Amino acid sequence: MRTREKPNLPIDATLRNITLLFRVLGWAWMAILVALTPSNDPGADLLVTFGTLALATAWTGATWWAARADEIGRTWFVLADLLITAFIGIAPTLAGAQDLFHGGWLNSTLFVVAYGFNIRFTVVAGAFIGIEQVLVHWLDGRGVVPAAGSIGFLVIAILVGWAFDHLRLQERQRLVIQSELDEAIATRARHEERLDIANRLHDSVLQTLAALRRDSEDAGQVRYLARRQERQLRQTISEYRSPHDKSARAELQIICGDVEDIHRIEIDTVIRGDAESDDRIRAILAATREALLNAAKHAGVDTIDLYTEFKPDKIQVFVRDRGRGFDPTQAASGRGIDHSLRRRAEDVGAAVTVSTSPGAGTEVEITWQAS
Repeated sequence: MRTREKPNLPIDATLRNITLLFRVLGWAWMAILVALTPSNDPGADLLVTFGTLALATAWTGATWWAARADEIGRTWFVLADLLITAFIGIAPTLAGAQDLFHGGWLNSTLFVVAYGFNIRFTVVAGAFIGIEQVLVHWLDGRGVVPAAGSIGFLVIAILVGWAFDHLRLQERQRLVIQSELDEAIATRARHEERLDIANRLHDSVLQTLAALRRDSEDAGQVRYLARRQERQLRQTISEYRSPHDKSARAELQIICGDVEDIHRIEIDTVIRGDAESDDRIRAILAATREALLNAAKHAGVDTIDLYTEFKPDKIQVFVRDRGRGFDPTQAASGRGIDHSLRRRAEDVGAAVTVSTSPGAGTEVEITWQAS
């Protein structure tokens, strides 16, 4: 007998709960009949009757554990379930009871078999239970008609086995279709991504190359165009490499590009890490933009250094120029860098440190630390 592998289809969780539900219902039906046996059937052996209920109660608890531990479909559990059901099926005869007090327990076993195997084994289990009940009716002399009713176990076995197999088949087909759909979506996304890259290259690189040919004798313009193209390529690469929908690294590179384009300077940029852009990061980037603009306007240099590091619990930004510097005590009437940066940064819990003196350049540090 081949055992089914450990359930791994999403539908198995539902089938497992259905199996557990019918086991509990079968036990409850049996418990009601056993409770009525002393008054309705005084001749029944109460020790055997209530002992059978105790066994069913304990095994119902075992079924609950097996369902939670994904063991309910294992061969050992199904075989044990059949053996216990076989005993419960003949318990009324052993107790000398006039009525069969096993209730719906025998039917619940068919759900256990259907969950663990397939319709063939479920039908075999239904036939086994039906034959046992025919023998019970025959030994007790209950008549041919009640014995013929045992065919109902075979009918239930066919219905339950078919239903479980059909649901699993439908689930497998659904998963195949879902997998194909996911692959088609992924293929389309890759195609659109390649198309987007091609369009960007066409719109930026080719146009820049045409401008370089046109202005090839203007060294300053050639340097500017080459620098701008390098920046755009870095930005594009960052966007595609970033695992974030809104990349803080890419936003910072856009800011640097804007400042370079406005003031025709170069920003020597080093960016480590990345993060998902949010209101806090956007506020820090806005303060960074202001530091870059201040340096571009007032430092009197052609190059500004920018170092940024994004960590989950810390963000650090350093903007440094080797320009003319300024007197921090006159910031309110002069460059104004300290007041404006502190206002932007401190609104989101970041700290700003400005190190400068006349003729020694300026370094602005913006630091955010998780509390």
